[in-house]
Amino acid sequence: MTTRTATGTALDTLGPALTVTTDPADPASGDALTATAVLTNTCPFPLRNAVLYLMDPGATTATRTIPLGDLRRGAKITRSWATTMPTDVAGNVSFTAHVVFDVAGRSADCARSARTFTVPYRPVGVRDPYRSFATADGAAFGQYGSQLVIWAGGRDLSGGTDEKGVIHLPGAAGESSVVQVETVSLTGSDNPSAKYGIAVANDLTAPEKGGYAVLTMSLDYGLEFMTDSDGDGHLDTWAGGGASYHPAWLRLVRSGTAYTAYATGNGLAWDEIGSATVPSASGALDAGVVASAVNLNYPGTTVQAVFDHFTVEES
Repeated sequence: MTTRTATGTALDTLGPALTVTTDPADPASGDALTATAVLTNTCPFPLRNAVLYLMDPGATTATRTIPLGDLRRGAKITRSWATTMPTDVAGNVSFTAHVVFDVAGRSADCARSARTFTVPYRPVGVRDPYRSFATADGAAFGQYGSQLVIWAGGRDLSGGTDEKGVIHLPGAAGESSVVQVETVSLTGSDNPSAKYGIAVANDLTAPEKGGYAVLTMSLDYGLEFMTDSDGDGHLDTWAGGGASYHPAWLRLVRSGTAYTAYATGNGLAWDEIGSATVPSASGALDAGVVASAVNLNYPGTTVQAVFDHFTVEES
């Protein structure tokens, strides 16, 4: 049975009170379970036109939508739904309840609660069309729904070493393309230079074939946008710095041999990090995600890098 921890988190502390529990309380992967939401109107006013939404992990629509009508002060409602513990997800797995209601018929408000299980990531490999490759010690890979995971040691991506783990899509980035990912978390090392992010190259398994560029977020030293200016496979230009933030959204825009790097903390307002010309970029490039522990001593540590929402699109 997979080890996990569970927490019940009320995210709206101003009320009404909403909780979610599961039976069994600690289900294993694939187990059938019953999730129960309990809503108590602890507000000093009635809730008008209340609607309860019950959601499974990763769902974009409610498993059950339950109109509750008007709820007087002190009213208590209990609703359950039969579901299963997912088998193809890891990280935070949440069974969630939302209630939406009107206040005095004039304004809308809501409350949310979730029963969250933290399921460890395991190196289960990646599925087509993804490919994996490593030049770093201790490399392993996983894919959970839209999330990609890399475990890797390594000394760095620059300075002549280029030691990393890679999950990539061969030939995915055309002459005009946008490569983007959310860097969710980087754990397993206290080295402030450890990093994870996105990369493109004519061949990510052989950067000496040209077109190589990397945009990463480091554990503590901020962003790094690095490119190979002369096509020898070594990253020799740099832009970035600043404070690190996790999660972060990273974007690399290609227009022929010109690359421009962007980042944001919310996926909305993008900051330009830098731009560079990589003359050796040719045709459709490999695009993927990379991670390196940036160890100073052998064998050092292995980091766990978690990514989500990796996309490659034509611009």
